[in-house]
Amino acid sequence: MSKQLAAIRQIRLGDELRAWRLENNRTLVDMTAGLKGWSPGRLSRIERAQQQISRADLVKLLDHAGVTGQDREDLENLLGDGPPRQWWRDLDYAETITPAFAEYLALEADASHILNYFPSAFPGLLQTEDYAREMIAAGVDAPNDELVEAGAEVRILRQRRLTEHPKLDFKALFGEVALLVAGDQAVLAGQIRHAIKVARYPNVALRMVPLSAGRPGILASGITLMHFPDDHSDGFVFVEAIGGMLPRRTGRDVKRAERTFVRVEQFALSPEDTIAALERKLEELT
Repeated sequence: MSKQLAAIRQIRLGDELRAWRLENNRTLVDMTAGLKGWSPGRLSRIERAQQQISRADLVKLLDHAGVTGQDREDLENLLGDGPPRQWWRDLDYAETITPAFAEYLALEADASHILNYFPSAFPGLLQTEDYAREMIAAGVDAPNDELVEAGAEVRILRQRRLTEHPKLDFKALFGEVALLVAGDQAVLAGQIRHAIKVARYPNVALRMVPLSAGRPGILASGITLMHFPDDHSDGFVFVEAIGGMLPRRTGRDVKRAERTFVRVEQFALSPEDTIAALERKLEELT
């Protein structure tokens, strides 16, 4: 297995370990009691993909828990051969990145295709640094200046996926309300210029959902759907919520997200009409 898939495999392994444990009515204590070098906390971290596990340790855990047959084979096959890519670990402010956001970043770094919809803002991979600062500062957790700067810089670094190989195939949708709300008109104008530029990249499709779409075309929250190369899983879904993006990992969740994107795209402007709408808005602002 390539190192590129290590992040998603590590997360899936944690999910499947937890699913097996719950299906078999085992607690974290049950699974680790009497197993040298193990504790409920360690297993919990592995289940949440916050700590890696070696193949030897996985074998010990499965032996101890009595996991056999196809369940065991599936779990062992999910173990990655290399660590997930954590490009942010050497940043000065790496400690400000939460485990949940680190999971998102690792998956984003490995994804080959991402579908992204935000009802009231430009998606993060399209944001300028000034616009990102505005959006982060407006968050419900009221970050301090240091966290705002760190968050904005990380957001800009993430955008390398759009221009560096392997380039991300990115389809982004945003609601028209993003053009109507701004703390600073100059910042919004700069953001629109940047969005027009990025929308012309061959690997990017940017589409606006107009207010005229009404309720059927406007979601209550943002949603991100990721797919990965050389992997037979359905993918991962993240749904916008207070405090971050909540992962939804089952095949059913992915299919539901795919249907949602099909519905929203029925009401969205074409990429060409979206650029035209952005250009008209830019003329108003300047």
